[in-house]
Amino acid sequence: MNTPAKYLLALLGVLALGALGAWGWHQSMEKKWEPVPGQSDAARRNRMLAATMLLRQDARSVTVAGSLGELALDKLPDGTLILADASGVMEQDKAKRLLAWVRRGNTLVAQPRWITAAEEAQLKVQIAEQAEADGPATATAANEDASTSNSDDSDEEEEPATADSAAKAGDSSDELVENDPIAVLLGARLFFAAPPGSCARSDKAGKSAPKDCKPVRKSGPAMRHVELPGAGYRLELNAGYTKLISMPGARQALWSDDDASTVRVYAEAKGKIVMLADDFFNNRELREHDHGELLLALAALNQASRQVTIVQNLDAVPWYQLLWKHYSMALLALAALLALLFWAGVRRFGPVLPQSAIERRSLMEHIDASGAWLWKAEGGRQVLLDAARQDTLDIIRRRAPALFRLPQGELYAALARLCALPEVHVSQALNQAAASTPLHFTRQIRILQELRNHHER
Repeated sequence: MNTPAKYLLALLGVLALGALGAWGWHQSMEKKWEPVPGQSDAARRNRMLAATMLLRQDARSVTVAGSLGELALDKLPDGTLILADASGVMEQDKAKRLLAWVRRGNTLVAQPRWITAAEEAQLKVQIAEQAEADGPATATAANEDASTSNSDDSDEEEEPATADSAAKAGDSSDELVENDPIAVLLGARLFFAAPPGSCARSDKAGKSAPKDCKPVRKSGPAMRHVELPGAGYRLELNAGYTKLISMPGARQALWSDDDASTVRVYAEAKGKIVMLADDFFNNRELREHDHGELLLALAALNQASRQVTIVQNLDAVPWYQLLWKHYSMALLALAALLALLFWAGVRRFGPVLPQSAIERRSLMEHIDASGAWLWKAEGGRQVLLDAARQDTLDIIRRRAPALFRLPQGELYAALARLCALPEVHVSQALNQAAASTPLHFTRQIRILQELRNHHER
């Protein structure tokens, strides 16, 4: 190879190396502007901030409340009330007041509660019975529908649904308090329908996927479409795998999406109740598909008022209210105990006082204390009387021994004459047991003391 060719190859190698270095520098070292998804502090504090701004751009007045308990339902302004992701948690009294508010011509947007195991078993039984009544072909189709709606349990073998199994499943929910009276009134529930062949389990059922489950790659849940009355076009919605399901005897919706699984609008006197399968209007979901247009359409159902009230969270009772409601007596007793312990501890605050000098007690204090103890002790009074009686008889025996030659009855009479005492009292003091009353016991001791004083002179 001649010299010019070598120079040309070397030049090409240098150029290639320089181009490769420039490309590497551009890819690794040069700064670029890249979009980074983030969330403002206002959006973190208010999960319905985007919906609030969209409604205000539509010239509507919007009020946001943390929970349903913060609102005075009797003074709720006319318009639209959106219970965002409330999952049907509502007290009976609040449901009655909300229904009265809706019947005046207002609109309520909410989600029903999840279907329970008892209701699901009951629904299976009624579907099977209806299919058997309609014929074999309908029964086959109903079984296919039931297997599809319960595809999250496809890896487990289930016993056929019967009326007895539904009754047994219902026993566990008989004692539960209904937390969604409005959903019961309409006959609507939320249902989790996992895609066929997937390992997904409904977290509401509390089940876990089997170990040998092999997930099937899915393109995602199918879009739902709803055509607004008078709009002439269809909106595209995405509720995931959450669906609305009707219970037996459910009320017929005024209008809904194609299969009534995502949006249902019910007529309630002059007003309307809207049931949704998902919370389409939070900051994350509102920007997807046609969720924003659905929000504006639902807010426009009430033509008489442009007021919209949004409730962000569950209407859950605070923990301290529940604690006081169920354990008020225990809390009061605990507070009294703490107050007593504090009072006992406060008495010991301050400097230590000097120890007082211990003085010797007098002999009479010891005698008085011993007598008081013997008086209360069993047989103690007899011990005191026997001691005083023996001491008195010893003195009389030393001073007048001739008296003891007399019979016992004459001895008591002689002592009574010598000391000018009643004979019966002398007999009680020298012969009878200790009296049980303080008055008679004291008289026995006094008689013995007078006999002793007479013979000691």
